[in-house]
Amino acid sequence: MKKAHVIIALIVTAVILTSFVYGGSKVLSSSLDDIQERIGDAGDRTDDIADELQKINEKLSDRQNELDEMTYKYTEMLREKQQNSDELAAQIEDLEEMYASILELQQTIDDAQAEYDEALALFYKRAAVTSRYTNYSPLKLFTESRSIFTYTDLTKLVSNLLESDRAEMERLTYMKRDLENKRELAEAMSVDMEAAIAEKEAVIAKLKADQEILEEDMLTSRKAIEKLEIQEDQLEQESAALAKEIKALRKEYDRILEEQRKAKEEEERKAREAAEKAAREAEKNNNSGNSGNSSSNNKGFPEDETKMVFPAPSGIRITSPYGWRIHPIYKTEKFHNGIDISAPGGSDILAALSGTVTKARWSDSYGWYVQIYHGDGMTTLYGHASKLLVEEGDYVERGQRIALVGTTGVSTGNHLHFEVRIDGETRDPMDYLPDFFG
Repeated sequence: MKKAHVIIALIVTAVILTSFVYGGSKVLSSSLDDIQERIGDAGDRTDDIADELQKINEKLSDRQNELDEMTYKYTEMLREKQQNSDELAAQIEDLEEMYASILELQQTIDDAQAEYDEALALFYKRAAVTSRYTNYSPLKLFTESRSIFTYTDLTKLVSNLLESDRAEMERLTYMKRDLENKRELAEAMSVDMEAAIAEKEAVIAKLKADQEILEEDMLTSRKAIEKLEIQEDQLEQESAALAKEIKALRKEYDRILEEQRKAKEEEERKAREAAEKAAREAEKNNNSGNSGNSSSNNKGFPEDETKMVFPAPSGIRITSPYGWRIHPIYKTEKFHNGIDISAPGGSDILAALSGTVTKARWSDSYGWYVQIYHGDGMTTLYGHASKLLVEEGDYVERGQRIALVGTTGVSTGNHLHFEVRIDGETRDPMDYLPDFFG
């Protein structure tokens, strides 16, 4: 009877202590859940920022390529514009020389015109005289002559006048033709050069208009780049602030977790002391030498609670190590963020360390998976499960069953995909796990 009373006392003591521990743990767990939720929200926003930064970087790259292309076109346009300007300057210089030649030619035309007019007037006078004599009959010319010699001289004179007039008329005809040729030449020289200059000026005007349009486009691209750079700076500042916030939250999380651990150790110590006291009393009352407690761990795990346990105790072998590999499904080289442990479907998946479940959900790549935060920035991930045995926000003990092995998500067979991350960066899990396969 006394032994029964002792056992009942032990049970009551354990219930009371458990209630006390549970109540304190519940408050701490509530704070941990709140912090973990804030860490999750900050992490999600950080991921969104990373996506936005990637898109901004792509836009920046496209804009910069456009600006580089426009800058090249602008440089070529300036070169072409300068070349046309140089050609225009040379043509204007040639035009000035041609204008001088035209002026000189015009002076020659004026002199030739004066000479032609004078020769033509003289020709008209001589033609009048010649006409008067050429209209005389030989008899009349003879009767007006004073002697036979005078008649002969008059006859020769008239003949010479006629010959001279014919030659003069021929000379005047050539002079007129030469004047017309010179005028046509002067006009052609002027028109051709002016047309060439007008064409060159039109080309330069178009280049100037295109230059103004291109300058406006370049200004628009520069403003767009500046706007994107401002957005990039703002997002980077927000990301840095979130990283600082996450670091502070993790520190607070670790502090509360440590308080929880210490409180739990203290209560466990008190429970042990009460149990030991009750056991001693039972032993004393029953005069028994049996000791009802053992300090060994009944789970068979190493006593050092800071060391990981192997997460797949039914594991057969490591089928895919950490690092670069040819993906078994996509057949391309991809980086493997964890290790794959072949194990029978439905076998246990254990928590490698104690911690809080931050994710217990579905992913197209991981299938059903669990993620646990252990403090000090360390998380572990367990993928491709057939069934989850924990929920987000649960606190799990080292070696506790959290899921069952499966082949969900991107998987070719039953296995556990196991990851270790420190501050978000993947590490080789084999550096942390015991040598399970020996």
